[in-house]
Amino acid sequence: MNLQAQQHGTVTVLRPRGPLAGQDAADFRGQVERELQAKGGRVVLDFSEVPYLDSAGIEALLDLCVDRAGMPSPRLAKLAETCREALDLTRTLPLLEVFDTVENAVRSLKR
Repeated sequence: MNLQAQQHGTVTVLRPRGPLAGQDAADFRGQVERELQAKGGRVVLDFSEVPYLDSAGIEALLDLCVDRAGMPSPRLAKLAETCREALDLTRTLPLLEVFDTVENAVRSLKR
């Protein structure tokens, strides 16, 4: 999966491109996990270019965002409606920290 990184002060914004599904979800999880370890959890996932996700994508997000053992969870921003619906239907949306804008997500990690 193609993943662009951009620094916003002490926070890294990662922008995946393409569907978060199948093997791409596993690749995504590995790449994001490395960034989380390197940045102490101060990561925003900009989903503006992720058109949809499947069960593997949802599992990857839950693995990355739940029970971070004292580290901040990555924030999600700019979810497509199809992604938001999939997370809502699987009742996982309330487990994630989701923001409408990247700026608000970054700000939440700077507190």
